[in-house]
Amino acid sequence: MRIVIAGNFNEQKAGANFYATIRKLTNGFIRNGHAVIPYSDRDVSRLQGRFGVGRAGDAEANRRLVELCRQYRPELLVLMHADKISNETIGEIKALRPAPLVAVVNLDPLFLPENPPRIRRFGEAADITFITTAGDRLDAFATGRHRVAFIPNPADRSIESLECFARADQPFDLLCTIGSERGTPWRGAIMRDIEARVPEARFAFYGLEGRPSVFGSAYFDAIAEARMGLNLSRADDHYLYSSDRLAQYAGNGLLVFVARSTGYGDIFGEDEFAFFDGMEDLAQRLRHFLAHDDERRAVAARGHARYHAIFSERLVARFIEEASFGRLASDYAWPTRIYGG
Repeated sequence: MRIVIAGNFNEQKAGANFYATIRKLTNGFIRNGHAVIPYSDRDVSRLQGRFGVGRAGDAEANRRLVELCRQYRPELLVLMHADKISNETIGEIKALRPAPLVAVVNLDPLFLPENPPRIRRFGEAADITFITTAGDRLDAFATGRHRVAFIPNPADRSIESLECFARADQPFDLLCTIGSERGTPWRGAIMRDIEARVPEARFAFYGLEGRPSVFGSAYFDAIAEARMGLNLSRADDHYLYSSDRLAQYAGNGLLVFVARSTGYGDIFGEDEFAFFDGMEDLAQRLRHFLAHDDERRAVAARGHARYHAIFSERLVARFIEEASFGRLASDYAWPTRIYGG
């Protein structure tokens, strides 16, 4: 199958976002045997905008995507946060003959105020949208012609290639990385609270006030220097929602602490993740694994193996393909209900 993946490949960062989900899914489609052309709408717009006036860059990004689809004739167009692409452009592409099916992949949480309008906007033109939150909240975005489904954050062995469970010489015990505590101060409060409750642990916390965030290879260096990771998404009460941090931590072999309220206990076992209920439970479990490093390594190894086995880039790409064309032929470990349509 011919596929175009349009989205933010962020070439201006010169490879610093090598672990971005858009790159993993591109790998997944290719490894599943498809011919894929990546198209970075923001980079095209940015480059054209240097020489144009006003929104000339956005117009060129839209025009070139139409021309790409006209020349390449993809059977599937995947839009991943391709916010420069208008619904009019999607309509023009769907009017081509042969017309591609249009799928949207949305990785942002539903509780961000700007995200539901974005989903609904694309839903007016696309055939199906995939969201990294599961459950009946998705029904609000489905219509008679627009379908909605859940996908997990994929791990890719060629990217998440560390095996932190295989080591016991890391200089840090618990890693937590956030972009910033602004907007979600409760995450900063949790990080400071666990530091105070378990002072004997060696913490590698990034993104707190006065502690810079880490990106690119420096981020993977931080993962390699830790034994365990605390997965703090911007909310833990949306079923199966997590940032892609979960894939990066588990995929690289950290023992991952996950709030039980996320619902991931429905998929992973107590012998694969370190689930916790509240701060005291988190502190007790952290103390336990500090004192039992062999158990830490065994649980992390099982979580690593299972995450790659059931949430791989190839499986998530295959689900997007099968669900888009309405021909689910495989079993998946995550909820596969498709809303609407």
